[in-house]
Amino acid sequence: MERFAAWVRRALATPIALVTLVQPDRQVFPGMAGLTGPAAIARSTPLTHSFCQYVVTSGQSLVIADARMDPRFRDNLAIPDLGVIAYAGMPLTDEHGRVLGSLCAIDNEPRRWTAEETIALGEIARSCSTELRLRLARYDTSTETILRAEADSVQRRAHLRGQMLLRASQSFTDTSTVPDVRARIDELLGGELAPSYVETVLRDRTGRLHSLPADARSPAEAGDLDGAVDIDPTVDQRLTTTLRVRTPAAIAIREQRVVHYGNQDDLAAAHPAEAAEAMRRRGVHTVVAAPVPGRGAPAGAILLGWDRPDAVETADLLTIATIAGYAGQALERARDLHHRTSVAHEMQNAMLTVLPDIDGLTMAARYIPADARLNVGGDWYDATVMTHPGRPDVPMVGISVGDIVGHDLPAVTLMGQTRSMLRQAAWDHSGRPPSTVLSAFETANHELRLGAAGTAVLAYTHRTADGRWLLRWTNAGHPPPILIHPDGSTELLTDHDALFGFDFTIGQERADHERVVEPGSTLLLHTDGLVDGPGLDVDTATDALLATIEQVSPGTPDDIVDAVMATLSDPAHDDAVALAIHFDAPAPAVASDAVAPPWERAPTPR
Repeated sequence: MERFAAWVRRALATPIALVTLVQPDRQVFPGMAGLTGPAAIARSTPLTHSFCQYVVTSGQSLVIADARMDPRFRDNLAIPDLGVIAYAGMPLTDEHGRVLGSLCAIDNEPRRWTAEETIALGEIARSCSTELRLRLARYDTSTETILRAEADSVQRRAHLRGQMLLRASQSFTDTSTVPDVRARIDELLGGELAPSYVETVLRDRTGRLHSLPADARSPAEAGDLDGAVDIDPTVDQRLTTTLRVRTPAAIAIREQRVVHYGNQDDLAAAHPAEAAEAMRRRGVHTVVAAPVPGRGAPAGAILLGWDRPDAVETADLLTIATIAGYAGQALERARDLHHRTSVAHEMQNAMLTVLPDIDGLTMAARYIPADARLNVGGDWYDATVMTHPGRPDVPMVGISVGDIVGHDLPAVTLMGQTRSMLRQAAWDHSGRPPSTVLSAFETANHELRLGAAGTAVLAYTHRTADGRWLLRWTNAGHPPPILIHPDGSTELLTDHDALFGFDFTIGQERADHERVVEPGSTLLLHTDGLVDGPGLDVDTATDALLATIEQVSPGTPDDIVDAVMATLSDPAHDDAVALAIHFDAPAPAVASDAVAPPWERAPTPR
């Protein structure tokens, strides 16, 4: 009973859970979790402190969001003495259907119980009722040796079923693909129930049924199950047969009920000879098919077979049906996750920039998200070729690297909008310094209530009239760019302003910085995923990053970004971007009568 109380407390995340038996003058707690004080010491309370008595008298579940607001219960002494505010209780019955007590979850705060929570509580209550029935049976048969042995056997099987259901409620939580779910089904049902045959049958969007035996592992056996409840096509699967409508699995799916045949004669009487013969070839005598629920219609069925007749009891059928229910929830989650991941991958790939090919520049970039399952995050890099104001024959490259707060789907959507808006602002303010472009984006972000916030570096680079490269940038609270000199030494370009996307930054003047880059230099822009995280000191991590860069220098941009990304932990604690730009030797001087914009005139090397 303690185990069931702890199970409820864990499953519904409540401070208190009780297994309660109601007697004429009091209620007793054979199982409790989280209860303290005199009631916990006595393991009982008078009926003046009982909500469970109403479950017993009505024979129905009782769900209360706030007992203080309910005229039926607001005077119950359990409210002031035990702190019972929200209550959910399910009947516990004996084998004759008499209600003995309640399995209840209690919260000290008002709470709206969800349908999933009440369903879970009801499932645990049914298992708890089975345990109570076995205890009663043991008491009734204590004087008879034969019946005692039989009760012990029943109790053992019920205990194993309870353990199996407990494991089932937990083991499906970490499944994310159809093969994961199939493997869990085999592990759970292949133990205590020990069937000789386990098969998972899934229905695709066209209504066809696909059989996935537990041993389908070979790539050569993989079948095309595209569209079958969003099965991951990268995982080995096998399409063994399209099941006809008169098979046990098909009937279980169509009629949404557990199908059970205790022997081959029963199976042959209910099904065509071909279906019965298929079971005989497998050496199966007992057959059970349980529907796997899905949204709107069953997603499939679990087909089990035993090599002996009458291998399962009625309680076993309930266990199988319950596990099939857990499997159905896991399959829906796997489908949703697969769809979400596919959409996220497409979205992220569409937002990752294809680096332009610019004469005199060599670029490489790497991106690693914190959530490797979704491959999305709030960091970005961008490089785009723009028209040089006043010198249309000279390409100018706009560069941005930034970090939107968060690393989930909302962050990636904001990231995509931010990157695009920065591009648009750069084109709309052609010839203006980077600070002007960033401020224009900030104004639009604020006025449109986009909500994007984070850090960024926005830079322009182009060849000057004498063939060298001019770099001009503004930094909104971002980790400093790293300039790698031709001799391999590094320099942090530390000048920066405040982050963007916050009310206090609107209207603040942002500074521009410029540098004539020495030929053979490399600029590394990165996000804070490389230097910040739990237990990391930013300065120490930055020094380590510089040491890594110096070890790989001189190296290509690909060498540099690969080396710095290799320093990330696995799994990464945050999104990380690295963009390296190598400035080649000067090109011959470009003769031009065009006038450069004021912010590009007479650059002074530092």
